[in-house]
Amino acid sequence: MPGPAPASGKSTGRACLTAFLAVCGGLGLLGGGGLVAHAYSNASQVSSNAGDFGPEMWRSEPVAKLLPETLAPKKDYRSDTADPKRAQWHRVGISDRTACDDGLSSAVAAEAKKLGCKATLRATYVDPTGNTVVTVALIVLPKGTDPESMHAFFSNEQDKHPTRDLVKAYGAPGTLTAKWNDARRSGSAGDTISNSDMPYALAASAGTVDGRVAGRLPGKFGSHRSDARWDRGPWEGAAAGVVEVLQQHLQDLMMKETSH
Repeated sequence: MPGPAPASGKSTGRACLTAFLAVCGGLGLLGGGGLVAHAYSNASQVSSNAGDFGPEMWRSEPVAKLLPETLAPKKDYRSDTADPKRAQWHRVGISDRTACDDGLSSAVAAEAKKLGCKATLRATYVDPTGNTVVTVALIVLPKGTDPESMHAFFSNEQDKHPTRDLVKAYGAPGTLTAKWNDARRSGSAGDTISNSDMPYALAASAGTVDGRVAGRLPGKFGSHRSDARWDRGPWEGAAAGVVEVLQQHLQDLMMKETSH
């Protein structure tokens, strides 16, 4: 009887189809593995770029980009610290003197030199009132520097009564800050950048354009020695605010430059 022949043909067809699907599946797995490998390679490349770019960012980017024309705290993770529409600080000048001794007061300069300070980039900012002024310094340290030493130094400075001034004032010629000088500094702050690929520290000193300086408060408000610290509070807060915004700005800048 001729019945079994068609069944043999169906079995052969199924076997071929199974083999075909197995080959396609194998190719799919190979393709998927390739995509994963490619993605891992890209991630490694970004990490490598950050390790190479971070320490040299101060040379690779213009100073005007590192210390932008306007500054504002981030509103959310998508906002830009340099957005002029939200600006809380406006840059009025950039110093052309970059030696560590030229930009930093003696105590912080000595600490930075212990770590091999390479340069100090300074810019001066004013607030929208035009009276509060801040000179901020980007302190460039060697690649691989452990930031903990500078962080501890700044923490100790903040605990002193009164705190010492950290950054030498830069009065931009031809601007309302032309008379801004070291004698007018009333508060300072500093910190490192919490990124191992960015061997930098930031410090700032603040004061007033009109020359008013912090001192002992009158009457009962100045009855204790430590009360002089309270009068410095607003300027210390202004200096700390600029440092914090620049920390965010520089980390965002490096992420942007190393993500492609």
